[in-house]
Amino acid sequence: MEKKRLPSGILSILFLVLVSYSALAVLNLLPLYFEHIGGQPGEIGFYVGLFSLAAFLSRPFGGWLLTRQKPMKILVVGLILMLGSTVSYLFITRLGWLLGLIRLFHGVGFSLFILAALLIVVLKTQEKERAYAIGIVSVGFMLPLLVAPALGEEVIQRFGYFFFFLLVIALAAIPLFYALVTKIHLPRPSAREEGRSSGFFHLLRQKRIILIVVSTFLFELGLGASLSFVPLLAHSDSSMRAGLYYTFLGLTAVLLRIYGGQKLRFWGSPKLLFPGFILLSLGGVLTSLSYDDWMLSFSGVVWGLGAGILYPHLTALSVEGVHSKDKAKVLSLFASSVDLGFALGPLSFGWVSELLGIRRAFFVFAALILVFSLPLISILQSKLAKES
Repeated sequence: MEKKRLPSGILSILFLVLVSYSALAVLNLLPLYFEHIGGQPGEIGFYVGLFSLAAFLSRPFGGWLLTRQKPMKILVVGLILMLGSTVSYLFITRLGWLLGLIRLFHGVGFSLFILAALLIVVLKTQEKERAYAIGIVSVGFMLPLLVAPALGEEVIQRFGYFFFFLLVIALAAIPLFYALVTKIHLPRPSAREEGRSSGFFHLLRQKRIILIVVSTFLFELGLGASLSFVPLLAHSDSSMRAGLYYTFLGLTAVLLRIYGGQKLRFWGSPKLLFPGFILLSLGGVLTSLSYDDWMLSFSGVVWGLGAGILYPHLTALSVEGVHSKDKAKVLSLFASSVDLGFALGPLSFGWVSELLGIRRAFFVFAALILVFSLPLISILQSKLAKES
């Protein structure tokens, strides 16, 4: 086994992502407040979705902006927008255009922040250690889900929504203050790396990039559907606890990214994409067969193995061999495929479940993701082999 070491600054980015995502994880309970102030289900869904829509639409702008400004400046701007939006929720007493504007700014701020954070990780790392570093930083996406929503629910029940928003504001303020007082030095581009960046359409015409973007979309399509509909499955015809699924999925993905990225010699290899998608699909099959907490927890472990492999590997491969001026734009294309898959996953899964039932929908989704992903990964691996 080969023990890898993280470059300086990566743990600082992990801290920023961890605390920022903790604020967002607590805000998963925001629909409860929207209902509290008179929102109907259709309205609530609209305002919740505005955040993801804004993040998705602003990805190309963020990628373009990062080719012209230093990543730390964009990261701070994103954190300022996120904090300002979070503070503004205190003044919302009814659903309307002001809330819509706040949700849009919040989504844009999140998009800028996470793109800048990922770009800093990419620029600070060599290709052989990049999947490990991205895996470590992406731990910050998973850990908050284990405790933050439960903490927010407890605050609402004990103290009310005012203190709920104060908690979120504090969590949003900490990373901004930390980013303002922390210096992360980035390597200067060499003369060979200087020059103009490519356009988005030129990048999308590259076969390797489009294969990674589509593969990422399929991965997030399945993950988004799973995270959204497991609670409905758990309570449809049994008394299973959906929280166990999330706990085991999150812990498995976190432990795999930390231990596997540090210890496994083959971590970062595109050969891991095949088992990653197979595990993801197997997790869907096991979820469809779950009738008790043990089986549901085990399906969460298998999902966690697939997710633990795929996100850091697909992210690292998306920028491998890409000109330094184009890395920000490629990352924005990658992040857009994440947003789109995560948004369309629940929508398409809902259609399938209405036709076939929720259990069969998990099985069908798992099979479709496997059928479509394996040829893509096979072509991608052949393409990477020719380039190496």
